[in-house]
Amino acid sequence: MSKNVGSIRRSQIISTFGPGAIVDFRLPGSGALLSGVMQGLEAWEAYTKGGYKQDVVREPRLEVLLGVDHFRAPPVGTYQRDGQTKDRVLPIERFPDWLSCPECHVINRSGHWAPSRNGDSLHCGKCRGKPAVVPVRFVTICENGHLNDFPWTSWLTHEAGCSRPVLALKTVGAGIGGLLLTCKSCGADRSMAEAFSPNGIPKHKCGGGRPWLGGRETGCEAAPRITQRGASNVYFSIEQSAITLPDWKVPFREKIADFVDMLDYLDDDEDKMIDFIKKKILPNWDAPESAEEIALRFREMKEDNSGIEGDLRLDEFRMLLTDTSSSDESEMILLNRQQPVPATFSGMISWISSVERLREVRALTGFTRLRAQVGGKPDAVPLSRSDLSWLPAVAMHGEGVFLSLDLEAVSAWESRPEVVEHLALLIQTHMDTARAEGKQVDGAPSQLNARYMLIHTLAHALIARMSLDSGYSSSALRERLYVGPDMAGLLIYTSTPDADGTMGGLSRQARPARMEQLVLQALADHELCSADPLCYEGMARSGSNGNHAACHNCVFLPETSCEGIRPVSGRFQAFSGRQFHGMSSSMRLIL
Repeated sequence: MSKNVGSIRRSQIISTFGPGAIVDFRLPGSGALLSGVMQGLEAWEAYTKGGYKQDVVREPRLEVLLGVDHFRAPPVGTYQRDGQTKDRVLPIERFPDWLSCPECHVINRSGHWAPSRNGDSLHCGKCRGKPAVVPVRFVTICENGHLNDFPWTSWLTHEAGCSRPVLALKTVGAGIGGLLLTCKSCGADRSMAEAFSPNGIPKHKCGGGRPWLGGRETGCEAAPRITQRGASNVYFSIEQSAITLPDWKVPFREKIADFVDMLDYLDDDEDKMIDFIKKKILPNWDAPESAEEIALRFREMKEDNSGIEGDLRLDEFRMLLTDTSSSDESEMILLNRQQPVPATFSGMISWISSVERLREVRALTGFTRLRAQVGGKPDAVPLSRSDLSWLPAVAMHGEGVFLSLDLEAVSAWESRPEVVEHLALLIQTHMDTARAEGKQVDGAPSQLNARYMLIHTLAHALIARMSLDSGYSSSALRERLYVGPDMAGLLIYTSTPDADGTMGGLSRQARPARMEQLVLQALADHELCSADPLCYEGMARSGSNGNHAACHNCVFLPETSCEGIRPVSGRFQAFSGRQFHGMSSSMRLIL
């Protein structure tokens, strides 16, 4: 029998509690603890029964990238159908199935315990007061994403002749080592600390459990790993997001309307086309684009390229280099207002804008267990039994600050001997660390490059400073990096599921006087680190930074702020703060 067990926010489904995640609830009324696994997308469809149309979220560029027809917001809250208000249902299934009595410490499967009168919780009928039983602390997971109950009965070595084991989990000391699994029938016992050793569950294979999809997957050869059910390594969501853009082709087409015929004629002759753009178009062009970039945009306008993540970011970058403010600002999806670049940064920063309104769509594409995703799609654990035409997503509304560095200055900085040497050292450290961990090394990750780390570290430094000045905590601010051969920019923004968006305190930081002080202070904040000299001299060489984690004493940010959760070892990829300053004398030629 299904019951209402609690509530959850839509945005939490995408980031933390999606299908396959374990969630704890306090049951209404009794207050008993229920632990459950969020069910897969087929279960969502079964419960919505066609009532999902009001939850459809559209973002065409992201739909093409992920190969779906549309997105759906998680079924949370209420909806209108046939003139009636109905509750949306997000199904969960009890997990783990093993429960423990807080009084006698006996553990057993859910079918062993007595239900309460109203059936909303389970109780121990043998103890005084019939206390509600609670989920056991431990489950097993594997690198293939399977989730199983810990093999309690078979893991404990029982005495000969023990035919009816009665298991109990007792605390006899501090920590995991003080947690003892015992059999009340035969007296056998074993410390749970043994289960956490490298060969802690040697005789047991992964059960292939997929409780969020129902049933099991056979043939899994991965070693099961014990973990606490609330541990962070049980669930790492994999998200893809996109900023909703107005159609850039419309204003671009208007700007080149007088030259379209000639550009078409010159399309087969690159040199003549570039020369024509430089002479006829660039003198009156109001965006910081080169003739080559205008030619590329013209060809893309004709071909309508889409569906690649790099193209998705490039489209956003180009639109953020466009002032979209107009007399009809109330209708703008992306309201991007160019700000003057302070004279201090002339020739160093090429563009600054206050993004006064933006819409972001975040889609959940899968998840991993044990460690965050490394690389691309094949590592993802599925959200559904079969491929569906949709994925869960939420639309967020907010504001931000965008800036782009001067590409020529960045290119010159990348070529400096000290930067080349430092990057080579980081790459070698990464490869040595990977080999030491027994991983296959196919070369350095694409994001392990000087430009990416420069932009990424600058974003961390700016977020840390903005959190002190804008009224938003660092966990409420997010970075979005634009790095490539023709990109060197960053967007720092905040967003909320509320369609009204946010209050404007962040976008105002882009005003010239504020931005000048913001950047200079962010650099000054990172001239010293409390972890020096280790941060400045030792992290890249010692191997302790082989996962490219940010120094926790200077440029560390909450995971909600950093989009570097995906690359390399699933942690932040940035220079440590003192290394950042070690190049800041060079960077000050850029910043």
